[in-house]
Amino acid sequence: MKSVVLCEKPSQAKNVQAAVGSRFGRVIGLRGHIIRLATPEEVNPEWQQWSCDLLRPASGFYPFSEDTAAGKDKLLREVRTALADADRVIIATDCDREGQAIGENLIRYLKFKGQVLRAMFNAEDVQSLQEAFENLSPNPDHLRLYQAAVARAQVDQIANLSATRAATVVLKPTGMRGAMGVGRVRTPTMGIVCKRQIEIDSFRPRAYWDLWLEVEHNNEPLRLKHRPSEETRLYDRAEAEALVSQMRLWNGPLSVVKEEKRQSPPKLNDLPALQIYAARWGWSAKKTLDVAQALYETHKITTYPRAESTFLPEVEIENVDAVISALNGLEFAPVYYPEPIIRRGKSGHFSDKALEGSSHHAIIPNIKTAEEWDVIYTRLSADERKLFEHIARTYLCAVGPDRIYDRTEISLVVQKRKFSAVGVSEKDPGWREVLGANAVESEEDGEELPPVPTWSDGAQAQALEAGLEAKTTKPPAHYTEGSLIKAMKDAWRFASTPEMVSRLKEAKGIGTPATRDGVIAGLIKQGYFSVTKGRLHASPLALEFYKELMRECPEWLDPAATAEMEMALDAILRGEADPRRVIDDILVKTQRFLDSMKQRAGGAGALDVDVKQPPSARMLAAAKSKAKRDGVSLPRGASTDARICREFLGPMPEGNAPTEGQLTFAGKIADAMGIVLTDELRGDRKKLSAWIDQNKTNMPKERGDDQPTPKQVELAERIATEKSIEIPPETLRSKSSLSKWLDTHAAKRSGRKKQG
Repeated sequence: MKSVVLCEKPSQAKNVQAAVGSRFGRVIGLRGHIIRLATPEEVNPEWQQWSCDLLRPASGFYPFSEDTAAGKDKLLREVRTALADADRVIIATDCDREGQAIGENLIRYLKFKGQVLRAMFNAEDVQSLQEAFENLSPNPDHLRLYQAAVARAQVDQIANLSATRAATVVLKPTGMRGAMGVGRVRTPTMGIVCKRQIEIDSFRPRAYWDLWLEVEHNNEPLRLKHRPSEETRLYDRAEAEALVSQMRLWNGPLSVVKEEKRQSPPKLNDLPALQIYAARWGWSAKKTLDVAQALYETHKITTYPRAESTFLPEVEIENVDAVISALNGLEFAPVYYPEPIIRRGKSGHFSDKALEGSSHHAIIPNIKTAEEWDVIYTRLSADERKLFEHIARTYLCAVGPDRIYDRTEISLVVQKRKFSAVGVSEKDPGWREVLGANAVESEEDGEELPPVPTWSDGAQAQALEAGLEAKTTKPPAHYTEGSLIKAMKDAWRFASTPEMVSRLKEAKGIGTPATRDGVIAGLIKQGYFSVTKGRLHASPLALEFYKELMRECPEWLDPAATAEMEMALDAILRGEADPRRVIDDILVKTQRFLDSMKQRAGGAGALDVDVKQPPSARMLAAAKSKAKRDGVSLPRGASTDARICREFLGPMPEGNAPTEGQLTFAGKIADAMGIVLTDELRGDRKKLSAWIDQNKTNMPKERGDDQPTPKQVELAERIATEKSIEIPPETLRSKSSLSKWLDTHAAKRSGRKKQG
């Protein structure tokens, strides 16, 4: 039986090859999706013209098409040839929705008729992969996983492209580069930051006064504070001073409430939890994912990093002792638990039920490589070590004993206002001992307070002194990438009714752990967000777009509404919803957006906003190259403002005029031939290019004569930047080849500018 193994990427194929060799057939490393959904214009030529139409094919679904970008067509030919006479295919891609789609889309597109099996794994070490291949399952067992992936891809293709085109046609402001990106997840994420930005911009500081009262019992003083809610703060100083006068006369019994508290360990890490935590180190969401990916894929010391659950399957209980023992053999020496505590169920850490509908469990140290941890740990970079230690400590906390402490509150009431002091006396640090110096910053809901006097309830006391503490209200904080990911995950906080809050608390928020960092990066790249000292600021473009959507189609900005859609997509995975019905329901919202854009098209028109966008990477590279050649500094602001960058690069050739590089090269050929270029040739790029190709053999072959001129290279880099295309390396080594490249691409660019 001839068998083929499909992996998601070359590095994964390398790991599979190391684990099982060729026992299960030829191992091919894909490069993510090498089959894509067709574009709207490939399905319907009329959709080539952007409009406010819903871009849904008559069949309801977009068909597959070959992805020819970056050599993927060559890889597809390789897979097609391998499958032509194969009897069996094993899909060994990542074990989430996207991984399932990468493999299954391919075999469906190629109409493979043989047996299809699935290898499922949560780690890529030798033992985990060998076990996965020894326990292959029929691929049809994972149909729901595939259906959930298909539904998400189809919804995003239809909804996001339709909305983006409509917004671009109707709202795109003058001077903006690219499209007005709109998406199911992208737009509510933009809305979260815009809402916060508006709150900050409209904030006006206001003075208020807190009160304190110092009392004495048995010659022992204690300061009590009044901690009012925002609604009951004292904004009137005269009123506050009057209260202080009365407080100085107080004497009476104190209320003393002492209770023993138990604090359970925090949840284990999924990817959002890692990204939120690592934000305090100044890490971006992408950096956290990249480091976590290296721990998993390169070092094989942790489990799958794109996890969307904070629970472990109950079968992992049998590995707890071994994990604890191996971790305590490492340099950072966590606390050893001779009797680990196993907490089951949704309130604990080990729960099969809580994992229903999840492709992966929480991120933990990979037990399958435990015998090698002491060696692997020494090879980790500083960042990798930092993240691994956090993952390890969180695991040890999860199986550690509860923290036990006494909480004492001493209080009294004056003029219906409560004054109190709270103290904590540690009895057993429990799991917090693992955190050491990180205990305070890692704690979510415990209290870090000094002890208070051991007074009895009803103890008689009298006032010693009272006073005011001047305070000023503060605006809400700007989001960071970490806090924004938390807001995306906790979308229930944006719900408008208690019923919706309750319903959405079970949801996973908006977006997926694997895509949230990309969503934020995309909003920054498109100019919707700017970043200053790690803080996200909504741009004028984003704010104007937000205001427009709030007027016309506010549900597109509602994280709670989007979270409900995500719940519907997750329901497909659990077999509780029909994929087509879910898609139909979500697209009703898209159609409402398109209808609102159509109405706007006949009225106010484009957004009136001065757009400032960062230059593309290619444009900035071209500007830096020009500055270096000219021996000048890059203009101030060129790295953050595309307009400044574009002005520095200078005007592009218009119409059909030859480039300066073409004219120079043609002139040298003409000189060598002893002729003069005609005006017709000097005025027509295509004719001059053809003449150059015909006569370039007459050019004297001197060293460096076929080297492109700096002007040619600069022009080519600018065209490549604007069109987001690559210049082949061999083209950059030959002046004539680069001239031909310029003829083709500069002409297309010129024609498109004329059309616009």
